Amino acid sequence: MGASIEVRIQNRGRVRDAAASRDESQVAHCDLCGDDVDAVASTGESFACKACLRGRLEAMTVATWVLKEAGDAGLPWGKVSG
Repeated sequence: MGASIEVRIQNRGRVRDAAASRDESQVAHCDLCGDDVDAVASTGESFACKACLRGRLEAMTVATWVLKEAGDAGLPWGKVSG
């Protein structure tokens, strides 16, 4: 995975490369949706919240399934039981 990841927790601080820095004034602002949230993680130059990251991961999963090779069987998210 090469690049380091920074996580910012609203009103608590940040963690980067397993090094914690406590700061009660820390803001967790999502650069993708523009909201202040409970936590954000770096995606390179910007920070993204859980909802924005989840939406992008779901979009990648669906795109992989839509663009699957002929003959590929199954769903992109694995076996569904229930």
